[in-house]
Amino acid sequence: MPQSLFGRITLVYLAVALSAAVVVFFAHDWFHSNLLSGIGIAQPLGDAVGTVVILASAFLGQRLVSIAFFRDYAYGMATAARDMSAKGSAVRTITDEVAAELNSVPDFNEVLRGQLKDVTAETETAAYQITERLQAIDDVVTRLNNFVQASSDQASQRIESAEARINDNAHLIEEMRSYIQARLEDAERDQQRVNQVVNDARALGSLTGLVKDIAAQTNLLALNAAIEAARAGEAGRGFAVVADEVRKLSSETESAVQKINQGISGVADSIATQFQDKLSHSSLDRERTALETFADRLSELGGRYEDLMRSEATVLSTIRQSSEELAQMFVEAVASVQFQDVTRQQLEQISDALGQLAAHTKILSERLRQSDDESLSYRPLAEHLDDLYGKYVMQRQRDTHAQALGKAVPAGAAAEAASAPPQVELF
Repeated sequence: MPQSLFGRITLVYLAVALSAAVVVFFAHDWFHSNLLSGIGIAQPLGDAVGTVVILASAFLGQRLVSIAFFRDYAYGMATAARDMSAKGSAVRTITDEVAAELNSVPDFNEVLRGQLKDVTAETETAAYQITERLQAIDDVVTRLNNFVQASSDQASQRIESAEARINDNAHLIEEMRSYIQARLEDAERDQQRVNQVVNDARALGSLTGLVKDIAAQTNLLALNAAIEAARAGEAGRGFAVVADEVRKLSSETESAVQKINQGISGVADSIATQFQDKLSHSSLDRERTALETFADRLSELGGRYEDLMRSEATVLSTIRQSSEELAQMFVEAVASVQFQDVTRQQLEQISDALGQLAAHTKILSERLRQSDDESLSYRPLAEHLDDLYGKYVMQRQRDTHAQALGKAVPAGAAAEAASAPPQVELF
């Protein structure tokens, strides 16, 4: 019996008993002396009737006191019973609602498991598509690498051939410079020879002058001879004729000398005119400049060609290095795509755990509805968590599990997990 109920009953009994004692104490004389004698009832019968009246009054008084103090005739138990009945009804309603909701958990879990399966399928499809695209990229990179390798080999051969040609061109340029120097020296010698010829031709003018002097002397001698023949008279007439002929010959000789001198001057001027370019220093300078410029251009062309071949070799080397880096990045990218298998297996574990949770909630629902059936039993959810922990294949899963529960990973389990081979299956 509850302590409060016992106190209520005791309090009511004491109040009623006290009231009955007060009534008996004060009404005893009146009851026996006046009432019983007045109605003509014997004392034993009156005592019995009085006892019955007192007990009935006491019982009625208990009810009245209970109603007065506790608002019901059962010492507040009726109200408590009604409250308990209402609470029990509410508990049953809530229990039915909770059981119904627990029965809905498997459907909810099935939806989640279906969504997880869809996520797994989508990620798997995306992973395969990424792998196929990466494979296509790898094919392109492989072809590029092969092309770069072939081009590099060809470039190496071209560079070797170019180096040989560059060396040959260097020798040719040196020979060209030697030829230019020889050509310039020959031009200078030609210039000197032409100048010598012109000077020699002009020197002939002095010889004609000598002949001209002799003709003048001869003319003077003929004139003196004519004068002497005139003095001799008839005897010197024949000598005068000879002197006249000598004078004419001297005149003709002087005329011939002038023509010869003019011819020599004309020949010298013609030689100077014909070899004016060779006699010109500016022409020699232009020829020297042109030949040196040609040699410099050849040398510059060879240097640029060498730079071009070196630049081509550098470009091919950079492309080959980049293609090798792309191939390595592709391998790393393919390895990174393996995350989908890890994700798939983790999602499958979560899906299985949701299935176990659904079965567990179904058992709990039956337990709520059949609370008086002691044959219904279930495994605690903590044991299911331990089973889930034992199925983990990665240390990160164990760490996350322990952190979620606010626990530390067991040292033995961590060491065993570290030494165990990986159980994740990769494609």
